Formats: sequence, C-alpha cells, structure tokens
Amino acid sequence: MAIKADVRKSTGTSASRKARKVGLIPVTLYGNGIETVSLTVDRREFDALLKREGANAVFDLEYDGNVQKVWIKDFAKASLQDEFYSLDLEAISKDQKLTVDVPLVLINEETLKEGIVELIANTVQVETTPDNIPSNIEIDVEGLVIGDVKTVADLSIPANVEVLDDAQQTVLTVSAPTEVPEESDEEVVEPEVIGEEETQED
Repeated sequence: MAIKADVRKSTGTSASRKARKVGLIPVTLYGNGIETVSLTVDRREFDALLKREGANAVFDLEYDGNVQKVWIKDFAKASLQDEFYSLDLEAISKDQKLTVDVPLVLINEETLKEGIVELIANTVQVETTPDNIPSNIEIDVEGLVIGDVKTVADLSIPANVEVLDDAQQTVLTVSAPTEVPEESDEEVVEPEVIGEEETQED
C-alpha cells in the first residue's frame, strides 16, 4: 500500500495552519539515514489508510520521485476535533526490527454464560519486522468461567513475532457480577422534631 505526499515549500505555524485548512496534514519524515524532510499528505487518504490498516500501519510514502517505507512514529491531534494535527513518519527498512504495542481484542464474548470479562491490558508489546506486525491479537473467551485468568503466555502469537512483556503478566480476568442491594419496602418514619411548637388552627 502507498500514499502520496508533497514536499512543503514553506514551514512554520502559519504554513501548517493553511495546509490544514485545505485538507492536508503536515508531516515530518526522518530516520534510516535519510535527510529530514517536511511534507504534506491528504487527510482523507491518510484517514482511509489508518482505518484500513490500523495505527501500526507500515506503508510506502511516495514523494518527490522517491518511495520510502515508513510507519507512524508519533502524531498530534486537534484538541476540539478528532483529526490529525501533524504526523511524524519514520523511514524504515523491510528487515528492521520494530517495537510495537499491538491491541488485544476479545472474541466470542456473546458465548460467555457467566461472569464479567475485564481486559487488564489493552495492548501487548512485541518486536518484529515491518511486514509481520499484527493489526491485533485476539483473545478467545469462549468457555471461560468466573475465576478464570489469562496471561501473556496464553496469547496466540503469530510466527516471527516476539513478545517483550512478562509471560506471567495478567491480561484478562473473569469476575462475578457485583450484587446490587435490593431497596427496602419498609416505610420510612420521619424523625420527631423536639422543641417545635405545634401550630393551632383558629
């Protein structure tokens, strides 16, 4: 997959603001022995790529006659809108080992007959090459009962992917639902106010 970028002719706060107004995201590209360069990418094109491939997407960036494999190293989002304000893309090679936080995703939750499933960890840290980065790691909860626990060691990890987290780290628990005390049907007796004079009707 590839996305096109244009070299920014001017930089700075004013230039970045103008770029964002016309649907572009300011980008800084660096790493892997290349010269740092300022670019812009189309917001809709980048959002579509992110929706399709996830936050750990590795893709080819085409700019100024070059094609460079990159991934998202850092980003900033607008404070009032859920959109990217700027991007840092790191140039990488296909054999380079990357450290990535991969999301954990529950499957077959609807089959759980008892208990409440709680993800203790939302991600697991792995090391692998760009082409082997998983978009997520699934945890199958089918058949689990109250008291069951899953650790990092229980995860199904794809080939060529090394987990960096402690194997005994808990990632999921199944607990009993919290009981809500029933409301009492007894009549509430209003407290007597001592010293209050009774009002007599004429």
